[in-house]
Amino acid sequence: MPLFPTRDTRLNVDYSLVSDQLYDGDVHSDEEVENEKAYARWVWNRTGWHKISLIFRAAHSRLSFALPFVASFAKHLSILLPSFVLSLYRRLLGRTPPTPVRSRPLGSTAYLDGLRGVAALVVYIFHFNYLWFPNLGRGYGSSQNDFLFWQLPIVRVLHSGRSSVTIFFIISGYVLTLKTLTAIHKGQGDRVLDSLAGSLFRRPLRLYLPIIVSTAIAAVLIRFDNVFIPNIGCGDIPPRAATWTEQFWHWLATTEKTVSPFRPVTGREGLWGNDYNGHLWTIPTEFKGSLQVFLLLLAFSRSRRWVHLFGVSIAGHWQLVKGDYDQTLFCVGLLLAELSLVLPPSSLFSDSSLSWSSSSTMPRTIRAYLSDATALWHVGTLALFAASVHLMSYPQAGGPSSPGFRTISTLVPSSYRSNEGRIQQFWISTGSITFVLALMYSPPVQRWPRWGSRWPSGSGSAALEDEAAMPQSEIELAQSAGRNDSSVGNSSSSSSGQRPSEPLLQRLFTSVFAQYLGRISYSLYLWHGAVNHIVGQRHLHPAAAALQAGEGGAAGLAAAGLADDAAAVRAAAHAAFAWRWACAAAANTLVLFWASDLFYRVVDVPAVRLTRAISAWALARV
Repeated sequence: MPLFPTRDTRLNVDYSLVSDQLYDGDVHSDEEVENEKAYARWVWNRTGWHKISLIFRAAHSRLSFALPFVASFAKHLSILLPSFVLSLYRRLLGRTPPTPVRSRPLGSTAYLDGLRGVAALVVYIFHFNYLWFPNLGRGYGSSQNDFLFWQLPIVRVLHSGRSSVTIFFIISGYVLTLKTLTAIHKGQGDRVLDSLAGSLFRRPLRLYLPIIVSTAIAAVLIRFDNVFIPNIGCGDIPPRAATWTEQFWHWLATTEKTVSPFRPVTGREGLWGNDYNGHLWTIPTEFKGSLQVFLLLLAFSRSRRWVHLFGVSIAGHWQLVKGDYDQTLFCVGLLLAELSLVLPPSSLFSDSSLSWSSSSTMPRTIRAYLSDATALWHVGTLALFAASVHLMSYPQAGGPSSPGFRTISTLVPSSYRSNEGRIQQFWISTGSITFVLALMYSPPVQRWPRWGSRWPSGSGSAALEDEAAMPQSEIELAQSAGRNDSSVGNSSSSSSGQRPSEPLLQRLFTSVFAQYLGRISYSLYLWHGAVNHIVGQRHLHPAAAALQAGEGGAAGLAAAGLADDAAAVRAAAHAAFAWRWACAAAANTLVLFWASDLFYRVVDVPAVRLTRAISAWALARV
């Protein structure tokens, strides 16, 4: 039995605080749990954290004895701390033992949670930076002034917020339909209707309850002076009414317009978000796409599989040629979920097949064939991944004149040729589809060989002695890197003492940080605009004014013939703005993560539980 269990054991995640999502999987065996605890205690003692904990507990006890009221007050305010800080605080106090929580193993679609979280982070980066650096939206080489590193294809995807929105729609189409499709494939007709009814009943509550709370908070904050700082040249902050009563009725009317299912949503024409959060324009599109896939599931729930696939494909293609690619993405998500059931990745790649390819009893020609086939599949998915990222980095402006996009800019349906924004929407949506497809069918690979070769196979004290030889950096990385995919077997890994295999490209989105982003993704999306106005704009407005003054001074020096002095003044002004921008970005990001984490725990998770309770009560059978 290996010292490290073949399940996900993340020591630094307190799931009781930050997660309400259920994953399928088996629990740990008693021997695995004991090995986990022994290893965790060894790491705790070896790294010196136990000494820090003892000092912290002693200081905390003295403070509690000397100032009991302060300690009690701080205890009640501890909920305002981010979950990762609160978890560390409780661990140092000894309230949670230095042993791994029996965490639920990550499911086979956990990478989609991480992908959604990373996409939400990219949307935040997009909205924070494009106001101050508008040239980021232009294509690399589209003009003589557009040769920035961050404008390069593929690099651009790190701040392409519009591409991230298309990812949201595909993921929604996938996860909303997977459960019902599974019941259809298993022939469980009675569960299909129950699943559809529950999903449809819960969907508006899940989408709109957090929005109602967040916009209500914004309506209260706008009543105070100098809380929201508008963008330069536009008043895109929540409107401020003359009285609290008028503010309430304005917020109520705005909320009714946002949640109304009868408001027409036609592509991206005439988009309207919300007066208290302009980024909410995606939510009506999200709700419309949800209704669409639920209706398609119901319509084809009793049909033949090929009829189902053909009908959904026709619906998606019809909306595509009509110019509504957003709704097509929901159909694509449904088709990808269907594909994952018809041709599951676990049927193509498994630990057993990987072990056969290296088995000494297998003929050499067959071993070579399996090894070459897996290598070719890796090459194919990596090539598809790179091509997808290239398409997703299609620029907002100057795409038809940018190298790498000139030819494809002409290869779009007629309904997308009206302007550059429509051309961009077509190609980033296409790239997002192939991007998710590459992640789905990325072949698994074993963890780093140096870990597998030095992985202890014993248990108890002997195993800990073997572990003592591992570098501490590898130990800490090994703790947070492991993941169990419920769709992939791991019997061979358990017997050999090696980590289970994992799809290569999915690792980008199954890390601890990516999964954390996935949990707070909705809260991050709801609050990034408000935090940008409250924190970022407050620091960058004076910085932009100073930059403009510096540019004016440099222009005056240049007109007077002092070119060297003008260049020095201009360089100093830009350096000062870059420093102010870096400080504002750091402060804005920290506040955003704190606000998103707090809103997730205080509002989003209770909203999910309330939605489930209401659904269980309303849909209960008499």
